[in-house]
Amino acid sequence: MADPRAPLDYALRPLLPLLRRLGVRPTHITVAAFVVSLAAAGAIAAGRLILGLALMGLGQLLDGMDGAMARRYGLGSPAGARLDQQPDRASGAVLFAACGVAGLAPWKLVLLALAAILLMTSIVERSHLDLGVKRVALYFGLWFPYPPIFVVVFAVNLAAYVLGLLRCDIQFQHRMDALGGDLDTVASRAAATLGRGVVSGEW
Repeated sequence: MADPRAPLDYALRPLLPLLRRLGVRPTHITVAAFVVSLAAAGAIAAGRLILGLALMGLGQLLDGMDGAMARRYGLGSPAGARLDQQPDRASGAVLFAACGVAGLAPWKLVLLALAAILLMTSIVERSHLDLGVKRVALYFGLWFPYPPIFVVVFAVNLAAYVLGLLRCDIQFQHRMDALGGDLDTVASRAAATLGRGVVSGEW
């Protein structure tokens, strides 16, 4: 399966040797991306939406650049991956909060969207199911009202969480089946129900 990060790595390739010669490391870029994202949140909170979205885009570009550099020069590590994820999630939360401060969407919708994203990201390393509908959805505020955008973010990420839980359960059941186990999981009950329906001719 093709790596979805490959196009970004290719686009950033000309910049990486220059940054490397300047002594820039992936952690430096991670910190810079977080700082730029905070500036974007400040601009949005102050009512300067277009500037805020432009800075958010720059922050996302930097966020992709640190991983590209780590992969290009073999600088990746589990600690570095965690360092990259934590500021990324924090900056997303701050950007959403900025929309609430600016009055672009009710706080109730902002908090619901953040809660759904938190649930989804809590299992994404196991479910590998992330539909990517998070802060990128904020760009659509240039054309659509923000309240329905936050509703969509909430619904998509909550659905990804539920489907991710089911996927994790199915994967776990498959591993147990391979070991000869028989656990009473959601997946096993669903499979048993389906099997009974097929035998009885109800399906």
